[in-house]
Amino acid sequence: MVDAIRDATAGHGADVIYDPVGGELANRSARTLARDGRLLVVGYASGSWVDVTAYELLRANASLVGVYAGSYTREENEADHEALLALAADGKLESFATVVPFEDLPDALTVVGDGTVIGKMVVQVA
Repeated sequence: MVDAIRDATAGHGADVIYDPVGGELANRSARTLARDGRLLVVGYASGSWVDVTAYELLRANASLVGVYAGSYTREENEADHEALLALAADGKLESFATVVPFEDLPDALTVVGDGTVIGKMVVQVA
């Protein structure tokens, strides 16, 4: 994974990592942070929290940020959603979703099962 992120970013590293998994996957992802990058700790689906050393953060001048989405009000969430929609409408957000038509679902599931999909896989239904 570390090499794949380095390759995908032309050696720059990840500016922001959104991590709901924790554990060893998060620990490895921390090694890919770009200078001034941020690791957003969202959860621990793996069963354990991220355990990043101070050195890993220091070497990239990076930050570890705790994110608890449940602490925001409905109004705050809706305002954030509107802001994101505006950025998308202005072409300032790039999607990492792969959209496939429904008839290609078997092939799409194979790609997901192989673990080779990048980002999200979205199946478009009529």
